[in-house]
Amino acid sequence: MGAAILALLGRHVVPIGLAAAVAMAVLTAWQLRSQRDAARLDAAAATRTAEANAAALARATAEHARHIAALTGEAERARARAARLGANLEVLRRDPSHAAGAASVLRDAVDRLRAGRTAGDPAAAASPP
Repeated sequence: MGAAILALLGRHVVPIGLAAAVAMAVLTAWQLRSQRDAARLDAAAATRTAEANAAALARATAEHARHIAALTGEAERARARAARLGANLEVLRRDPSHAAGAASVLRDAVDRLRAGRTAGDPAAAASPP
């Protein structure tokens, strides 16, 4: 019986080996194709994520630029306001006759500036002694 099996296998060893080689080649090709398809899906997902991140960065950069422009404008207006107050103070120093009428106006302007500058800090908003 064993000799019959060996004789049968001996005659069909080459076809069995070829069939096994073809089967292994097909399985390897299928596995490589599956890996390639998975890599393509991963690359597509990474591309979409990168595009979304780039769009979010562009939006954040634009918003940041708008904030900088707004802060720059606000700083320029505050500088101009301070320059006008300094000029008014210099006029009052030169001509004290206007001081009586301008004192309440200047006091109100100083209070408004102090309130705007220290809106979140009540201790700093207190009038100096």
